[in-house]
Amino acid sequence: MLKVEDLSVALSGKSLLSGVSFGARAGQVTAIIGPNGSGKTTLLRALCAEWRYSGHAALNGHDIRTTRPNVMAKIRAVLAQETQVAFPFTAGEIVRIGLEAGGHAADEARAAHLLAEVDLPGYAPRPYHQLSGGEQARVQFARALAQVQPVGEKGPMWLLLDEPLASLDIGHQLLVLRIARKFADAGGGVVAVMHDLNLTAMLADQVLLMQSGRLIARGSVPEILSDDLLTKAFHCRIRVNTLPAHGTWTLPQSSMGWAAAS
Repeated sequence: MLKVEDLSVALSGKSLLSGVSFGARAGQVTAIIGPNGSGKTTLLRALCAEWRYSGHAALNGHDIRTTRPNVMAKIRAVLAQETQVAFPFTAGEIVRIGLEAGGHAADEARAAHLLAEVDLPGYAPRPYHQLSGGEQARVQFARALAQVQPVGEKGPMWLLLDEPLASLDIGHQLLVLRIARKFADAGGGVVAVMHDLNLTAMLADQVLLMQSGRLIARGSVPEILSDDLLTKAFHCRIRVNTLPAHGTWTLPQSSMGWAAAS
């Protein structure tokens, strides 16, 4: 479980996050939504130990602030909004970095398989810098998938995703959603910063709604995606279409070969 208690972040005397508390469970997708500047990315970066914070945050019982990075790398993989690559790596080499970070063998065949899963078959030898923005984003997603599996020897693993659908066309957005959903259904945990509220409704089990550095509401998709809450958070009149009776839309199944946890 991810457990966050009274987490606050300040930079140069300015409060970026204040008193954020929530829990997220393995086997579920937790989506973080809110307007620009509401603290979504700051929260995720604090959970990755990239930002100093006060309060407490623990992942699978490991204190995020004090646990060694190499230990955390075997529990969770991080997909940032942007990843700068300074060296002339190939797509396959980027994915193998994820394998090595997770303590796995840097298997070329496994890297090629993961690239195919994100609709980049045969891309392993391609120079990363020659790929489009959307292709680079999918290579980085494959790297994160290479690092962790839904459940390991010591329990569930996690994907922490910051705007994983940015720069992707709708077909590849749905592909990434299916893979993330499959990861959670197989027993892993997913925490994702999201902008598109329709896609959030398709993916999330739990939604965190941020505003001005505070968590103003959390709950299921029907509870959070309401006219009043969204209007309050985004400062514009929002009317939510009627949700299906079961509270969310269904994504088609992914080909990603994880077995559901028993």
